[in-house]
Amino acid sequence: MAEVLKVLFEAAALCINTIRTFYMIVLAILGPLVFGIAVFDGFQHTLTVWIARYLNIFLWLPVANIFGGIMGKIQENMLKEDLQQIATNGDTFFSTTDTAYLIFMIIGIIGYFTVPSVANYIIHAGGNNALLQKVTNIMSTSVRNTASGSASMTKDAMGAAYNRLANSMADSSASGGYFKDKIEGK
Repeated sequence: MAEVLKVLFEAAALCINTIRTFYMIVLAILGPLVFGIAVFDGFQHTLTVWIARYLNIFLWLPVANIFGGIMGKIQENMLKEDLQQIATNGDTFFSTTDTAYLIFMIIGIIGYFTVPSVANYIIHAGGNNALLQKVTNIMSTSVRNTASGSASMTKDAMGAAYNRLANSMADSSASGGYFKDKIEGK
């Protein structure tokens, strides 16, 4: 069981490093294109987003190495425990230490797949799309203004209807209606 978990642990580390290498190659190829596009209005953010993503993915290896170092230290301590068993009893046997070793191997396998999110904590590569954000702000502002304008027009219409209902129609037209500034002679 320990050998299978050790192979899976090494496979997880290899998988993360292979994906990292692939991403780094793609980002390196797209880098000059991003530099060229960043010159145009509305695309200035692409350069900072590209740099953030590049650094984020670049950090996968150091983060994975730190994680591997921690796991290596745990494995070293587990092996010391096994060597003490051999020195004391002449042979090693399955104990709680071995169970803990298997559990830490499972944690290590899962932990390697969390390396990208840990690197994202160090340098967040989400990036804001400046053009999309500007369009969203313009649209939300115009919707808000349209809604408030419609509400005030509705309020004016309701106020005029209320005046007509509260007073007779003759009184409403005689007094100049809802708009008092349209009184005769002014």
